[in-house]
Amino acid sequence: AIGIDLGTNPHFLVTSEGEMVEAPRHFQKAEEKLAKAQRELSRKKKGKSGRKKARLKVAKLHRKIANQRKDFHHKLARRLVNAYGTIVHEDLNILALSRSYVAKGIHDAGWAAFLQILAYKAEEAGRRVIKVDPKYTSQDCPVCGHREKKPLWVRAYTCPQCGALLHRDVAAAQNILAKAWTGPSGVAIPCPRSPGL
Repeated sequence: AIGIDLGTNPHFLVTSEGEMVEAPRHFQKAEEKLAKAQRELSRKKKGKSGRKKARLKVAKLHRKIANQRKDFHHKLARRLVNAYGTIVHEDLNILALSRSYVAKGIHDAGWAAFLQILAYKAEEAGRRVIKVDPKYTSQDCPVCGHREKKPLWVRAYTCPQCGALLHRDVAAAQNILAKAWTGPSGVAIPCPRSPGL
């Protein structure tokens, strides 16, 4: 089983085993080209043949970004499903997050689309995907349970309680995984036997 913590920059995803998958940032990389194409489109007069060509150029760029993102999502989801019997992630309110200060990064990462792809690939392969409450996953020490709020810029830290040296996102992914095997009252529940556990 594995826990995954979704991010935007620099990592798209970090696992409870410490793997860090770099965010491809497809939209961000194409932003300059896209802005230039949209400027050209806005300069063209309605009804002129040049406007149609400019509009097609903008649409083509958007399509390319969408295809690159989809390809990345499918390959990553397939790799996770092939390797693990159970995949645990946070039950995120992506709609609410897409209205926050991280909206642009979330849109570029395409979390909602990735989680959909992951869910259906897992179902096809007879694997399990578990959603857990995201509360305190980035604040708790996965070793001793000590809870401490940390500013977002802190990536690595030492737990003041037990002295464990932790990477914020790896610790969050470990907490996400642990939550799948813990009941609402904090009591451990039996770990289900699945292929790849």
